Amino acid sequence: MGIERRRFSRVPLDVTVIERGHRGEARVRARDISEEGMSYTGSWFAPRLDGQEVTLEFRLPGDPEPVRVLGVLADERCLARTSETCVVFVWPRQEDLLRIRRFISFGPVPARA
Repeated sequence: MGIERRRFSRVPLDVTVIERGHRGEARVRARDISEEGMSYTGSWFAPRLDGQEVTLEFRLPGDPEPVRVLGVLADERCLARTSETCVVFVWPRQEDLLRIRRFISFGPVPARA
């Protein structure tokens, strides 16, 4: 999606994300995640201007607690029947950032017995 601006490695992520913005709420599908941000598809609100704020809520595989993070749109493209959105996280909570880092480094959290 344009010029490569990533500073952190991204790993695939296939989960439902609740995207909230000033125009409402949508369920979208995550494609990948890094410590710095996330890309996802299927926002009903595309196209939007870069820099607009959204709140994202999602669960990492194997983790029962949701991650809630504020983000800003870094890039968004409308395709034939969907959209691709890249968001940069803004000041994620420390516990959410640690869980994202753990997922990126080690994969899903093992299920508890």
